[in-house]
Amino acid sequence: MADWRNELSGILGGKARVTRAEQENALFEAFLDATAIPALNEVAEELTGKHGREALVRRAPASATLSVRSGDVEEITFRVMKHFVQSGILPRAEVRLNRGQRFVKYECMFRDDPQTYPITEVAQEEIIGCFLKYYRMVMDKNLANAPD
Repeated sequence: MADWRNELSGILGGKARVTRAEQENALFEAFLDATAIPALNEVAEELTGKHGREALVRRAPASATLSVRSGDVEEITFRVMKHFVQSGILPRAEVRLNRGQRFVKYECMFRDDPQTYPITEVAQEEIIGCFLKYYRMVMDKNLANAPD
């Protein structure tokens, strides 16, 4: 008689795992809306308002993206997306930089040890700091190639 009880526990245990995945996805979506999008919007407003760039923030189901253009040149695309770790889902940045005739892709976590912190501790300042690190690479390259 215990066999059906084990099977029932297995069925409900499987449902609990699905629920955990749904909870992790919901937490990531909430992170995008509450932390990533506001951070990217702040940067976009600064770039367009004070620095003459065209900056666009887009929200997708599992990511948020900031694209920056100067005239007809795409300088950087900075995307906050999911990174799966043993403890759940954490955000990471996927960055595409304009390097003259080609684009170079980078990936970056917002903290040094991605296994030991919850997504709820990632702050807007860390997202902005990561963006600045890579945007500086674009600007440094442009300054190096600028005519005297």
